[in-house]
Amino acid sequence: MKFIKISLLASLLISTSAIAQQFAATGMHAGFGVNSLNPVATFQNVSKYMESADFKKLGITAGLYANNVNGADDTTHLIEFYYPDAASYQKAVDMAATSSAVANLLSTAAQNGTQNTYESVYINVREKITAADVEKNKVFYVWRVETSDLPRYLREWDKMIEEIEEEGIASDSYGMKVAFAGAVHGESLFVWAGYENQQQMIEQLAVFNASESFANFNNRTQGFSSIVANEISTQLALWNGALYTE
Repeated sequence: MKFIKISLLASLLISTSAIAQQFAATGMHAGFGVNSLNPVATFQNVSKYMESADFKKLGITAGLYANNVNGADDTTHLIEFYYPDAASYQKAVDMAATSSAVANLLSTAAQNGTQNTYESVYINVREKITAADVEKNKVFYVWRVETSDLPRYLREWDKMIEEIEEEGIASDSYGMKVAFAGAVHGESLFVWAGYENQQQMIEQLAVFNASESFANFNNRTQGFSSIVANEISTQLALWNGALYTE
């Protein structure tokens, strides 16, 4: 399990970039990967929990995703919880310890042959997303990045974002999160981009990957960073989506 110190996270938020300041983000993301032998049963089990009184009391957004492409990882589905701040995360941790709904979720999953593959917590540092994006973006591409110089990587990423926004080749929504605990592949950063469907993702990423801005970014960062994994996931359901951008 990999931990990033809070003092380092604070330094990542400092930037002189106008785009970076506009898209600076807060909040936390707790992810649970599972290997499901029965996708329909998994969907029904997770949906039952999300409809419980215990979950509704948390007042947070959560989603269920199918992990379409993830290399050698055994994860088939992702259960994601999005917290606006540390206090809401603590509330969920406290509730889970005594919640009958959580107990039922876990016991039913075990009965269905579902196994946990990982548990991770990430902290947002950059994000561009609107309420409309939350509604329409159903496919997500992920870059898991390892870097030995987090502040420098963020500065270079901000510079690239400014360029691709100006060129009109940035995806509608995207973000960056620092791996706080439980990095799946030893990554330092979880970088993502959202799309309406797989076709749009492929077409837009083809343009982005061929751009001079991306090539220059890679040249500037290759000495102290590397991509350790790429993933594609599809959103199957989202609960309390309207809360995400409030």
